[in-house]
Amino acid sequence: MVLPNLQIGTFVLNMELLIYLIAGIVGVLSVRYRERGRLERERRMSGAWNAVFIWIIVWKASLILFDFQGVIRHPQSLLFFSGGIRGVWLASIVVLAYLFLREVRRAGSREAMMNAVTWGAGMAAAAFLLFLLLDDAAGIADYAGLSVAVTLLAFMLSPSLKAAVRSLATALIIGMIGFTILNYSSSGKNVQLDQAAPDFELTDLDGNAVRLSNYRGSTVVLNFWATWCRVCQAEMPHMEKFYREQGGEDVTILSVNATRQERNANLVGEYADKEGLTFPIVLDKSGEVLKEYSVTAYPTTYIIDSSGMIRERYLGAISYEGIKKTAKLTD
Repeated sequence: MVLPNLQIGTFVLNMELLIYLIAGIVGVLSVRYRERGRLERERRMSGAWNAVFIWIIVWKASLILFDFQGVIRHPQSLLFFSGGIRGVWLASIVVLAYLFLREVRRAGSREAMMNAVTWGAGMAAAAFLLFLLLDDAAGIADYAGLSVAVTLLAFMLSPSLKAAVRSLATALIIGMIGFTILNYSSSGKNVQLDQAAPDFELTDLDGNAVRLSNYRGSTVVLNFWATWCRVCQAEMPHMEKFYREQGGEDVTILSVNATRQERNANLVGEYADKEGLTFPIVLDKSGEVLKEYSVTAYPTTYIIDSSGMIRERYLGAISYEGIKKTAKLTD
């Protein structure tokens, strides 16, 4: 993920560093909550605070391992850069090992492991959540990471299995409500019905440039999707059927893949070949078009009339009959 820095007056604050600092504090608070009423609380809290600073130092210093020559030539780069995602993994492994070894002799391996996992799960949950809130093009891996971290944290902080399950159920409900509210509030922020569809240019699976405005004069079914989306997979045969039977000069499909959220861009072409998809597919590698069209759920479909105006917007799968009916209404 690439996040913009935060400018306060003439001071520029690194947002990624801020997120990890906040996440580390959440890890400390998680340990604090788990250790409530225990004699070892203050000592483990001290270790948790140490873990935050060790994590940041290792993450920043990992740049030396991954770009040694660059650091030697420009030592000040350590102030502005880090080891990236590899540095995140290295720092996490080092800190979890530190927390485990710090407690294993006093409390035993099981308790030492629980202490380390509690801090790690708290930090990971906060970091994933903050990135998801700040990054408009978060991928399925980010949601999966958040889910795993929250699940671990629930089991670490709950007194029983039953309580952990209740906590997870509550978190799931709150998360769904929050996502719905955010999706609703951002929906249509940049694009609205009966306005001109923002133009864009992307490349197709063969590397050819494709512009939305090239389809002016035809009704366009603009479909946003991803290969990992189960609902999208169910919708694709309907899109293909419509394109084969109804597609032509008067109406067409332009499919925009959320390529930034794919594990590998090659998966898109492989999926299209496997499913026999023949309609135009373009790759949104930067996520800018998804952002411009306020796409936060998949699939999302816009119906654009022959004059380039947005007439309909659908969240979720749309059937062959639904596409056919809506496309005719825009004629």
